[in-house]
Amino acid sequence: MEKALKIVKTLRNNWKKSVFGAILVYYGAATAKEKYEINILMRAACKEAVKYGDAMIEYDRNPTLITVVLNPVANKRKAKKDFEKYCEPILHLAGLQVDVKVTTSEGHAKEIVENLKGTEAIIVAGGDGTLSETVTGLLRRNDDANRFPLGILPLGSTNSLGNTLFPGGKGVEKVKQLIEACMAIVQGQTLLKDAMKIEPLANEEETPSRPIYAMTSIDWGAFRDIQAKRDKYWLYGPLREYASYIFNGYKDSITWICNGVMTYTPPCSGCGNCISKKPELKRKWSFFMPSTQATTDTDKMKILNPECASTKELCFKTSEMKIRPKLSGGLPALRVELGRNKYSYTEFVSEGWRRIKGDSKIEEVVQARTILLQPHNTKPNEVFEIDKEEFDVKPMKVTILPNMIKMFCKSEKLDK
Repeated sequence: MEKALKIVKTLRNNWKKSVFGAILVYYGAATAKEKYEINILMRAACKEAVKYGDAMIEYDRNPTLITVVLNPVANKRKAKKDFEKYCEPILHLAGLQVDVKVTTSEGHAKEIVENLKGTEAIIVAGGDGTLSETVTGLLRRNDDANRFPLGILPLGSTNSLGNTLFPGGKGVEKVKQLIEACMAIVQGQTLLKDAMKIEPLANEEETPSRPIYAMTSIDWGAFRDIQAKRDKYWLYGPLREYASYIFNGYKDSITWICNGVMTYTPPCSGCGNCISKKPELKRKWSFFMPSTQATTDTDKMKILNPECASTKELCFKTSEMKIRPKLSGGLPALRVELGRNKYSYTEFVSEGWRRIKGDSKIEEVVQARTILLQPHNTKPNEVFEIDKEEFDVKPMKVTILPNMIKMFCKSEKLDK
């Protein structure tokens, strides 16, 4: 008893050191527990992958070759280390031939995919920006490359589509997410996802730009600008998003007014008006599997839908605009979300904090097949954000491409 009292007295007299020591012990124990749980997860995943690697294949068939487009600087340069530690072992143990293509600059992923030959699947190891570049390179090809499966390893700082297909978090949950993404590739489970074709409209003096393709969203306005500034407040740690609203909610550099004219056509399931016949390509070889897409498009071209060619015009003035593919139900369409016209400082900060918690309220929603967007009165350096990549605000045409990309996914997603 006397010894216990002596210990209590010592701790009380040195309470600062005691508190610091307790914090170190807590974080040390938490880190050790996390590493142990990750080790258990990886061991189980590797055992499961080995079952696929040990499976017999036909004697005249080589192991499946997949090409990984890896962005080594994604997620503050952690992507390459995480790929080599958590993803690559599973893919190799499953008997896959893994060809890793490391990007070296912005736009390199597009170039890699546009010139890619001899692979059986393309895997994106990075975030939304790397995915957007890969999809753009894939759909710019003219050899039905989009019929080939595309996988996502969500290794970036922003993984909008990756988090939808494979929900995750931090620490152990992040590793579990990567394991699920790898096993979906190994098991070959796929579903078709819509994409957006974005065509910048050049004036008479400009050279026409090639189309850009995206899968998540086009963002424009004040809330997008605030989110782009959050990393500047890294000093506030987990509160940096809240701080970005407090310190920027009154600045004129934010895009407070988005106005212009939007001309759009209604959603359509496919008819002779909205499906254009592609020229038949005759070549001696193709590493892509034969597709039945041409037959389906030929059947739809016989359908007549008078409403498909009709257009509507909407003049808008708002603090934010978001265009993204419709997530579920009904005809494939673009979903246009228009926010409030004006916020006070307190209203804007409160709304921003609600959105951080996942609570968002959209004032107006329009659904369309194609959108012709003409911005008005834009400021210098004003930008759109297309799949987390910034582009100058210019007139553009956006078209929904239904069931365009074949994505690896978990089996649970196939039932939905």
